Amino acid sequence: MLAVAICGLLSFALSGLMRWGRVDRRWYDLLIPLGFFLSYWLTYNRLPSFPPVGAVNKVFYLAAVGSILGVATEWTGSRRLGQLLLAAMPVASAAYIGDTIALAQPLDLVVAALAGAAALYALHREADYPDEGSDLRPAIMLAVASAGFAPIAFMGASSSSLQLSLGVAFGIAGIVVGHLSRPNYRFGWASLLGGAAGMMAVAQTVALITRKIDLLALAVLLLLFLVPSACRVILDRLDQKTPALATFVFAGFCLVPAVAAVAVMLARKGFSLPL
Repeated sequence: MLAVAICGLLSFALSGLMRWGRVDRRWYDLLIPLGFFLSYWLTYNRLPSFPPVGAVNKVFYLAAVGSILGVATEWTGSRRLGQLLLAAMPVASAAYIGDTIALAQPLDLVVAALAGAAALYALHREADYPDEGSDLRPAIMLAVASAGFAPIAFMGASSSSLQLSLGVAFGIAGIVVGHLSRPNYRFGWASLLGGAAGMMAVAQTVALITRKIDLLALAVLLLLFLVPSACRVILDRLDQKTPALATFVFAGFCLVPAVAAVAVMLARKGFSLPL
């Protein structure tokens, strides 16, 4: 799709211009949120009205508020504020998106909030890991998770989420490619609370509102966030000698649960298009 390719090319170009201009490393933190907003605009061809009506419009403003709070956290250096927002964002997102079903299915909201919190925490933990690839790996995790979620969302009767998710995935891929050699990218609080939380809100929307998503496939996809812990020894050994190769190997490991999730979905639902 043209829109997906545009997201990837523009992210790659912008990342390259920032490197050429020796922009402060903290500004790279805005690349993933910007990619999310670009993909959103290309998917829906508009900016949502305010106040937002409907979960799709709410997703945009959740990502916007998360990005602003992330920038504030990043530039003030308040780790305590970041950790507080890390816990609060999934709860606020699930409650805001699922406000119409809060009384009827409260357990669904709790599960959606906990799953989102676990994913965000895994990304934050990996970004904090003390080595050269600690900022590229959470970006790769988010890109692969977005790409893996795209077909699951499509079979869950959300074709727009398919394009939005792929746009985000290709946008992040453009950033990663631009930083394979001498990485200078930073996956900070804005990437986490804006871009990653934006995709979390998309997943919560499809799961809570359309209610046609394959929850088993989604659970398998969430195993992706355990990949760093599962392959830490291999990554540490590779990273000491060939960091670029370690990045490729890590991406390959992340693809395993993503492909498995899609396979589970196809095995359970077949290839019939959603109604």
